[in-house]
Amino acid sequence: MPQIEVLLVEHIDNLGSEGDVVKVRPGFSRNFLLPRGKAVPLNHANKKRLDA
Repeated sequence: MPQIEVLLVEHIDNLGSEGDVVKVRPGFSRNFLLPRGKAVPLNHANKKRLDA
């Protein structure tokens, strides 16, 4: 199953810490991480901000 990369905004047990880029299943990001503000999609703008 395909996975997408997200940038974590806060620590999540068994997944990673704030600032980590992790691969998760699309449903997990769409239904849990993104709506609760725990992660943001890793797009060009967010990746650029992470590198700065």
